[in-house]
Amino acid sequence: MIAPNGEYEQCPYDISHTILKSRFQVHLVRCRKNHKKVQMVTCPFNNSHILHQPELDWHVKTCPNRAYFEHFRHHQGESEEEKSRISSTPPPVCELPSEENWDDLPPEPSYDPQSYAANAPILRTLKGHSKSVKKDFRAAERSRLLQLNNTQPKDRKNS
Repeated sequence: MIAPNGEYEQCPYDISHTILKSRFQVHLVRCRKNHKKVQMVTCPFNNSHILHQPELDWHVKTCPNRAYFEHFRHHQGESEEEKSRISSTPPPVCELPSEENWDDLPPEPSYDPQSYAANAPILRTLKGHSKSVKKDFRAAERSRLLQLNNTQPKDRKNS
């Protein structure tokens, strides 16, 4: 089922189809719909292994993915020794003393972007109002920005 270069796999439904490994599962679903009359079975260990019914018994015995199943089957149950070492009680909780209690702190006001923008050198715009209201707002903004720029320290203006 694997093509010579290893990056492609051959479709079990149509041998003229060579598909990238990353797209193989998607191709199998689509190709299965197109070949409904072909009696194929799926390997119980890997869904990408599609075979004819007579080949299934031999494939199940020799499937490379069977090793994962066997490992899981034999290591599924823990031994009695491992079970006895595992304690059913949770470990003791170590509480660390803390001097800080956030519930006792006074409430802090949340961030208000409108009040911050009113006191910062940020050019604001007004939307959704009439032309005259916008014109008055722009004039007030110009005077607010001039006043803020005049009150800032000299070294902050240069930065």
